[in-house]
Amino acid sequence: MFLSNFVGQQIIDHNNHIFVTAYKVQWYNTPLSVQKLILFLLQRGNKSFGLHVGGLFIASLECFSTLFNASISYFTIMYSMR
Repeated sequence: MFLSNFVGQQIIDHNNHIFVTAYKVQWYNTPLSVQKLILFLLQRGNKSFGLHVGGLFIASLECFSTLFNASISYFTIMYSMR
């Protein structure tokens, strides 16, 4: 489970890196067709991106830590009720 969330986090980080790179490019030195592509990348990158797993959660390290803490809490409650 950790590996799938880690891969999802890497994909999210790569998407953010593409957005930052497109944002920092000197667009005024490029031809008009490239300027349109840069504008398209900026518009797409402005939205939050997440890799949805089974429609249940987004694969990221933040979601993994939330799931891990919840499962530890449930197991603690089940153990204490023994």
